[in-house]
Amino acid sequence: MKAQATKNYRYSGPASGVTLSDGTEILLWPGKTVSLPEEHDYVKVLVALKHLSPEAENTPPVSPPETTPVKRRSGNDTDAKAEDTHVS
Repeated sequence: MKAQATKNYRYSGPASGVTLSDGTEILLWPGKTVSLPEEHDYVKVLVALKHLSPEAENTPPVSPPETTPVKRRSGNDTDAKAEDTHVS
Protein backbone atom coordinates (compact mmCIF):
# COMPACT_ATOMS: atom_id res chain seq x y z
CA MET A 1 0.00 0.00 0.00
CA LYS A 2 1.41 3.40 -1.04
CA ALA A 3 1.74 6.11 1.62
CA GLN A 4 -0.35 9.19 0.90
CA ALA A 5 1.29 12.60 0.62
CA THR A 6 0.51 14.76 3.60
CA LYS A 7 0.08 18.49 3.82
CA ASN A 8 -0.08 20.90 6.76
CA TYR A 9 -3.42 22.59 7.39
CA ARG A 10 -4.65 25.07 9.99
CA TYR A 11 -7.91 23.84 11.52
CA SER A 12 -10.69 26.31 12.34
CA GLY A 13 -13.72 24.12 13.08
CA PRO A 14 -15.01 22.83 16.41
CA ALA A 15 -12.72 20.65 18.54
CA SER A 16 -13.13 17.07 17.36
CA GLY A 17 -11.43 13.78 16.66
CA VAL A 18 -11.48 11.67 13.52
CA THR A 19 -10.29 8.20 12.57
CA LEU A 20 -9.11 8.06 8.96
CA SER A 21 -9.81 5.01 6.79
CA ASP A 22 -6.25 3.73 7.39
CA GLY A 23 -6.89 3.71 11.16
CA THR A 24 -4.98 6.91 11.94
CA GLU A 25 -6.60 8.88 14.75
CA ILE A 26 -6.36 12.66 14.52
CA LEU A 27 -7.39 15.27 17.09
CA LEU A 28 -8.50 18.56 15.58
CA TRP A 29 -8.20 21.71 17.70
CA PRO A 30 -9.24 25.18 16.52
CA GLY A 31 -6.26 27.32 15.52
CA LYS A 32 -3.80 24.41 15.51
CA THR A 33 -1.80 23.01 12.61
CA VAL A 34 -2.33 19.38 11.62
CA SER A 35 -0.67 17.20 8.98
CA LEU A 36 -3.24 15.29 6.91
CA PRO A 37 -3.28 13.32 3.64
CA GLU A 38 -4.35 15.92 1.06
CA GLU A 39 -6.10 13.37 -1.21
CA HIS A 40 -8.27 11.91 1.57
CA ASP A 41 -12.02 12.45 0.97
CA TYR A 42 -12.68 13.68 4.53
CA VAL A 43 -9.82 16.19 4.26
CA LYS A 44 -11.32 17.47 1.00
CA VAL A 45 -14.69 17.92 2.74
CA LEU A 46 -13.11 19.87 5.60
CA VAL A 47 -11.28 22.09 3.09
CA ALA A 48 -14.55 22.71 1.20
CA LEU A 49 -16.26 23.63 4.50
CA LYS A 50 -13.34 26.00 5.19
CA HIS A 51 -12.51 24.16 8.42
CA LEU A 52 -9.05 23.43 7.00
CA SER A 53 -6.81 26.02 5.36
CA PRO A 54 -3.61 24.86 3.63
CA GLU A 55 -0.50 26.38 5.19
CA ALA A 56 2.27 27.82 3.04
CA GLU A 57 4.99 25.22 2.59
CA ASN A 58 8.01 27.52 2.66
CA THR A 59 6.92 30.06 5.21
CA PRO A 60 9.92 31.91 6.62
CA PRO A 61 10.02 32.12 10.40
CA VAL A 62 8.39 35.21 11.78
CA SER A 63 10.97 37.58 13.21
CA PRO A 64 10.25 40.52 15.46
CA PRO A 65 10.24 43.92 13.74
CA GLU A 66 13.48 45.84 13.81
CA THR A 67 13.64 48.50 16.47
CA THR A 68 15.56 51.72 16.49
CA PRO A 69 17.64 52.14 19.63
CA VAL A 70 16.47 54.97 21.84
CA LYS A 71 19.08 57.64 22.43
CA ARG A 72 19.30 58.41 26.09
CA ARG A 73 20.78 61.48 27.64
CA SER A 74 23.81 60.91 29.75
CA GLY A 75 23.66 61.95 33.39
CA ASN A 76 26.36 64.57 32.81
CA ASP A 77 24.16 67.61 32.23
CA THR A 78 26.30 70.73 32.52
CA ASP A 79 23.36 73.10 32.59
CA ALA A 80 22.99 73.44 36.35
CA LYS A 81 20.24 75.74 37.53
CA ALA A 82 20.92 78.13 40.37
CA GLU A 83 18.44 76.38 42.65
CA ASP A 84 20.16 73.04 41.99
CA THR A 85 23.60 74.14 43.20
CA HIS A 86 24.44 73.98 46.86
CA VAL A 87 27.05 76.38 48.03
CA SER A 88 28.17 76.12 51.62
